[in-house]
Order: sequence, then structure tokens, then C-alpha cells
Amino acid sequence: MSFSAFSDDPLADADLTARLFPGGGEMGARIRQLDWSKTLLGPVRTWPPSLRTAVGIMLGSRFPMMVHWGPELVHFYNDGYATILQAKHPGALGQPAEPWWREMWPFLLTIFEPVLTGQPTFFENSLVLPNRQGFVEEAYFTFSHSPIYDESGQVGGIFVTALETTATVLQQRRLALLSQLTVQTALSVLPAEAAQHLMAALATNEADLPFALLYTHEAPAPHAQLRAWFGLPAGEPSAPATLPAAFEPDAAGWPLAEVLHTRQALLLEKLPERVQHWPAGAWPEPPTRALLVPLLTEPVSPNVTQVLILGLCARRPLDEAYRAFLDLVADYAGRALTRAAATYEAQRLNQALREANASLDSFVHIVAHDLKGPTTNLRGLLEVFHEEAPGPNRDQAWSLLTREVHRLTGTVQGLLQVLHAQHGAAMPTLEAVPFAEVFTTVQAEVAALQHQHYGQLTADFWAAPQVVFPRVYLESILKNLVHNALKYRSPERAPVIHVSSHRQGAAVVLTVTDNGRGIDLPRDRQKLFQPFTRLTAEGEGAGLGLHLIDTIIRQRGGVLDVRSTPGIGTTFTITLPEVVAG
Repeated sequence: MSFSAFSDDPLADADLTARLFPGGGEMGARIRQLDWSKTLLGPVRTWPPSLRTAVGIMLGSRFPMMVHWGPELVHFYNDGYATILQAKHPGALGQPAEPWWREMWPFLLTIFEPVLTGQPTFFENSLVLPNRQGFVEEAYFTFSHSPIYDESGQVGGIFVTALETTATVLQQRRLALLSQLTVQTALSVLPAEAAQHLMAALATNEADLPFALLYTHEAPAPHAQLRAWFGLPAGEPSAPATLPAAFEPDAAGWPLAEVLHTRQALLLEKLPERVQHWPAGAWPEPPTRALLVPLLTEPVSPNVTQVLILGLCARRPLDEAYRAFLDLVADYAGRALTRAAATYEAQRLNQALREANASLDSFVHIVAHDLKGPTTNLRGLLEVFHEEAPGPNRDQAWSLLTREVHRLTGTVQGLLQVLHAQHGAAMPTLEAVPFAEVFTTVQAEVAALQHQHYGQLTADFWAAPQVVFPRVYLESILKNLVHNALKYRSPERAPVIHVSSHRQGAAVVLTVTDNGRGIDLPRDRQKLFQPFTRLTAEGEGAGLGLHLIDTIIRQRGGVLDVRSTPGIGTTFTITLPEVVAG
């Protein structure tokens, strides 16, 4: 049948349209129902056969298809394409293309113009930015555009076949990120390294994640600390170095406290109203939403909570696939940080075990060596005592035997003190201890030795009258240092010892200065604090005092230092961190 035959067809327009375009599902029905006389194309009976044929082919296909016709590129589309159009359906039917695709019209013109000259086009997984849901959306399509020739041999329209591949492209991109997460964090040993590698991996997909922040909270600290970030400037209002861990009424910024309390993910919207100056990321539109996700790290660190803040793309809806991807990111991140923390803890424990074993081996060797002499002496003196008849020689043997027993007893007691300091059960109670009280106690204990050598012992605690520390330990420290100063006095002068205290920032510093014989530190510093070490054969002792007080001070987070000049004297400095008494 010819075009003119259809033009002269006596059937009513509706009947003619039904005859020309039977079937076609929803869009077939809409094409039949539309009053085409009110459109730019006019009544169906005036349409050229080439247009009727193209529309018929389009309606007969289940593959998404669209026809643009005429200078204004009026829309026709089938049911498959209606799904692609989303909110533009059904209003676009029979309407010119440009008003309905204004957000991406420059892009479409680059496709339409060559087709209108007779050149077909084909694009695979091409980025398209339609506004189908009330916002400009990131979408991907594989589509072709072919010219439709009219009866005059000119291009009268465009035939479009399209397949939306958004889900496939996004899935590939997101899988690539998860792969990066695995690779980047696999070899992380330190937790800090794992956090940085985590951010480096997330930064490879700014299209889905325009920014990310990782906060760590260690109970019962009042604030969470920013550990790693990308996409936002650290230290600025959008990424503060710390965030409160407790609820604050009417607080702006990130509601981290709520996530720490509920241990549930929280979607935060309208970000520009909370914090200004947001970066745009990979898109012109800045992100306006973020998801705060608590990471599961409890098996390794029960008191530590990690919260990952993930910025959301402004050009993708938070649909089921996007949410599943974010859940996987949080799961991967939590596992990576947990693995790093567990690895670090295992290495730390192994190192501590190796050091303990080495210390134990050394301790056993030293004990065996240092107890061998006294036990041999005791055995020999006992033999002499039993062989000698009552008299001066036997009395001398008894005196030596008694002295050796006292020496052995002192060595054993020193060993027990070292063991208690290193491996004792409960730590003595912390209390605010006045230095003057401890000084008075120590002064009374060394009074006999001080008077014997005409010593002078003075103190000045005005600058720091007290310190929070176990009293028994503080007495042991001061007694050892003062006793050593008297014992290792200079033979050329009476001993003068001065004890003082002062503050240094948040620490309290205790100094003990003497005018004794001094120590050759370049030669003896390395062995000064080793157990059973005596730098001179003079005097008595097991050589455990300095080792004991060094152990006590280090266990409390302090530092023991020494300055000395041979022939002039020695100053021991004890720096103790400021703490609050329990």
C-alpha cells in the first residue's frame, strides 16, 4: 500500500493508528492513544512510510529502542527504552528531544550530527549523565545510532538501540577497589601502615568515594583521633584532628559519638549545612551525604573502636548495590586493620618473650656465677670450723662464716627484689607522696653511715613538693642512690649529698648529686645498670641496686639518667611522668 493510500484511508485516525501499530505493550498502547494531530508530526495518516516502518520495527522489539524523527528529533520509544527513561517516561513520547535532554544536550549533539549526515555511531560502556531521578546521574550505556532515510533519500530520523550497562561498569569499578584494598593492606605490619594503605586504596575510586576519614577511639578517652584520611583537608572543620566521644547537644560536624554509642552505621545527609567548603571530587557536584560505619576490631582490641566515614557520590543513588559495596568496603577495612593489629601484637609479644627468655638466661647465668663464690666460701669455712679446736682460730672462722651468710642473705634478698619489680603480681598503690617524708625516712636509715664518714645530706623540694608514685618504690630509689653516694665517697673529702626536685613540663624530676669519686661513663655506662655489676672492688654489695631502681622507674614510664665526672662527683636524674592518684 502506498503512502497516498494511507493518507486517503477513510478510517478514523484512531482506527488507522491501531491498524498500523498493533501490539507493542505499554508503549504501543500509548502511541495509539496519543492525539498526534496536536504534536509537531501531525496526524498518523500524514506520516511517511519510512517513519511508520521504523516505529513498527521499534515496537516489535523487546530490545530497548528509540526513534527520533524530523528536524526537532521527536521521540518514539518502546517498553525496553521506557525503563531507561525512568522519570522522563511517559512525558517524552511525541516531544522534541532537546527540552527533555537539556542537561546533556551538547553531548547528544556530538552523536546526532554525524548520524544526520548518514554516518552511524556505536559506543560501548559510554558515560552518560542524564537527569532521570531529579538529579544528574552517572550512567553507562552501550548504544548505536543509525540514520533513517525518508522517501526523498534524505536522513529523516535516527534509529537508536541502547543497553544500559551502569550496573556492570560500577560492579567492575567497585571490584577493582576491593582488590586494591586486599593488595594494599596485605603486607601492612603496623596498624598505622594499614590505615594509610587503606586510604590509598580507597582513593583509587573517587567516583564512588569522594572522601574518607578514619577515626580511632580508645576507651575511656574523651576524644577520638583522626588516623588517616583522603579527599578532605586534615585539621580543618571538615576533618578535625579530634572528635568528642560523648554526646554534645546541638553539636555540628560529625556525630561520631552516636556511632560509638549505637555501634550502628549512620547515614548523614545535608553535609554542606554542617560543614562548609566541601571538595567536588571527581564530579562538579560536591558530595552531600556520608556514611559513618563502625569497624569490627573487638577480638584484638576490645577497648578500641574504629569509625570509617565514607563520602557518597552525588551522582549515584544509595541503592541496594551501592549499600552492599559500602558494607564490603567496611568489612575489608575492618579485617585489614584487625589483621595488622593482631600481627603487630603477635610480633610485640614474640619480641617480649625473646627478651624475657634472654633476660632469664642471663639472670640464671649471673645467679649461678655470683652464688658459686659464697657457697664455696661457706663450704670451706664450715670445714675449717669443724677441723679447728675451740680457740681463736675457730672463733675467727665462725666470724667469717657469719659474715659470708649475711652477704649471701643480702644477695638473695636483692634477687627477690629484682624479681618482684620485674614480675611481681600487684603494683603498689599510687599515692601523692611528699618528698620530704621520704627523705626523712631515708636519712634515718643511713644516719649511722653518714655520721661515720662525716657526711652532709641536704634537700630542697620547694619547686616540686610531691609526686604521685608508689611510696615503697620511691623510698627504695632514694635509699639506693643516697647509700651509694656514701659508700662510693671520695677518699679525699667528706661526702656531700644534695637531693632536690623540680617540674619539667608535665613531669616531676628528682636529682641526687654527690661529690664522690665519680664514674667513667664512656667506659662504664653500658654496664652501669646491669644486674650484679660493681664498678669497684671496694665496699660490699651484690651490684643489684642500680639495676633495681632502673627497672622500677622504667616500669612506671620514667627515665633514669646519670651525669658524672671522675674525681668531681655524680648526679642521678629521675624523670617521672605526672599521673593522677587513684
